[in-house]
Amino acid sequence: MSQPNYSVLMSVYLKERVDFFNDAMTSVWDGQSVPPSQIVLVKDGPQTAEMDSAIERWSERLGDVLTLVALSENRGLAMALNAGLAHCRYDLVARMDADDIALPQRFEKQLAKFQEDDQIGIVGTFAREICEQGNPGGLRRMPTNHERIHENLFTCPFIHPTVMFKKSLIEAVGGYNERLKRRQDYELWFRCGAASVKFANVPEPLLLYRFGANTHSRQSLRDVIRQARIGSAGVKSLQQSYWKRLACYVPAVRGIFPEFLQHLLYRGMKLFDPRGRTYG
Repeated sequence: MSQPNYSVLMSVYLKERVDFFNDAMTSVWDGQSVPPSQIVLVKDGPQTAEMDSAIERWSERLGDVLTLVALSENRGLAMALNAGLAHCRYDLVARMDADDIALPQRFEKQLAKFQEDDQIGIVGTFAREICEQGNPGGLRRMPTNHERIHENLFTCPFIHPTVMFKKSLIEAVGGYNERLKRRQDYELWFRCGAASVKFANVPEPLLLYRFGANTHSRQSLRDVIRQARIGSAGVKSLQQSYWKRLACYVPAVRGIFPEFLQHLLYRGMKLFDPRGRTYG
């Protein structure tokens, strides 16, 4: 059976590291057993001269495979992804972040899931954390079948840069919520759940996910409270158990502590994370 065409959707903004970006692009284009038919790269506002040069080199190399979408100012991830999604030529779209690394069979194995079951709308994968130096860290597991994923939507059971989805379904539920500065994916999965989109995760780490000790410095207490409210509202919309609404506030409690303690608490709380115990 021939492999279907698919697009990869990425976004870069001013603070991205060029070496990470080049590693991400190399993993998507040179490293895949089934390379993409199109890569859509959104420039979310002005870039550094070094990043512009790197993008130009990739553009010269990839030609028509690379579609550049340039926003005149930084608009945030949700708007950047929606703008890029509009330029994706194929219904199957794989998300990718500009600081992560896709492992060689990532897209091949996700495409196989869609071919096995044409009712599936979103397929994620497990991921292996890496630090800024590229050293391997913990394994992020997720529930793998639809029922388990749906039951655990309150935990955000997809790793956003691992997902491949059907563009038509994402557009049908309204795309990414541009009013949200963070956790746009979390909110989107709830809307997909309410629309009866079928979910799956490949039970293998197919992405190296950049995660360092400064990760929690990127989000304030206000951010984690907003995340909790997104989760609570999503659980309510699906008419799921009330305890799940309360559980959505656990990260907000962690957010009270200093950044270095947040990171330690995150590591400790992974032992109780239902996502790691509900795969299979």
